[in-house]
Amino acid sequence: MRKLVTIRTVSNIRPIPDADAIECASVDGWSVVVKKNEFQVGDACVYFEIDSFLPLSDARFVFLEKNKIIWNEKNGIRLRTIKLRGQISQGMILPLNQFPELIELTDDGNADFSQVLGIEKWEPVIPASLSGEVEGAFPEYIRKTDQERIQNLTEVLSTQAQEEFEVTIKLDGSSMTVFHNAGVSGVCGRNWWIRESEANSLWRVAKQNQILTALLAYGRNLALQGEIIGEGIQGNPEKMRGQDFYLFDIFDIDASRYLGRAERQEVLAGLRALGATVHEVPWLENMTLERFGGDVSKVLDYAEGGSLNPATSREGVVFKRLDGSMSFKAISNTYLLKHGDR
Repeated sequence: MRKLVTIRTVSNIRPIPDADAIECASVDGWSVVVKKNEFQVGDACVYFEIDSFLPLSDARFVFLEKNKIIWNEKNGIRLRTIKLRGQISQGMILPLNQFPELIELTDDGNADFSQVLGIEKWEPVIPASLSGEVEGAFPEYIRKTDQERIQNLTEVLSTQAQEEFEVTIKLDGSSMTVFHNAGVSGVCGRNWWIRESEANSLWRVAKQNQILTALLAYGRNLALQGEIIGEGIQGNPEKMRGQDFYLFDIFDIDASRYLGRAERQEVLAGLRALGATVHEVPWLENMTLERFGGDVSKVLDYAEGGSLNPATSREGVVFKRLDGSMSFKAISNTYLLKHGDR
């Protein structure tokens, strides 16, 4: 689960050219613009990740009031990727001593600091054609799709430098899961199992591409996970006609694990032989992480580039170990400055 609020340590402070009042602080892989001399290297701080929605009912956030928005009928602040004096700033840090309620919980490894502070993840409004009627909660036997960002996993660049990863383009759409388990088939959005309906885009695409019938005939308990993209979804950045499903993972429900690349290709070949049309997100290459020399900024530079439609700037890239055991994402800063997180 994504942690919007964490306690971290300032690892570096560097000046910003031609800026007298601000400087740049580093916390793990994140860069945050702060007031000059507000923090020193080694200081403990509370880091609020981009797309945290901070409630203005908390007086500690009122200094941001000029940027307030109304979301879910609440007044608050959505933290976004911004650029100040040419420096990209992502999220916000505040001194730890301002949050005594968090200090008391530092020994509790399961504490959810965002819940303690009433901070939620900002999400765009989902069109009715995607949200549909709810059949039930997202099945507990399937993992939700939400890779961690490289800024929060900087250690993998050294600890897994020699491992081979596949790299795919992250498409800007809406999460979609099609599954079969013990004779039951279904379609899910990011958070809910959706009731079958001709009016629902996810169900319409799943049936149009014969994914449900192929999964049933294939006979394994599997969940196909990917993005539905196209007209009416996130502004249709790929400029495509209609809507379609692009797969990025297959979850083996019985084994409770993601399939590796070779296994995934084998399953897809079987489903296609049974009549299913299953597109995959664009594959870029296989590589080892040693190429980046432990430098997060090089990973973020790599995230820039064209998308499924070469004329579209991509949202970012996803790295998955070839055995399927772990993955992470790198989101394009160009994309974040234009759209924010989704």
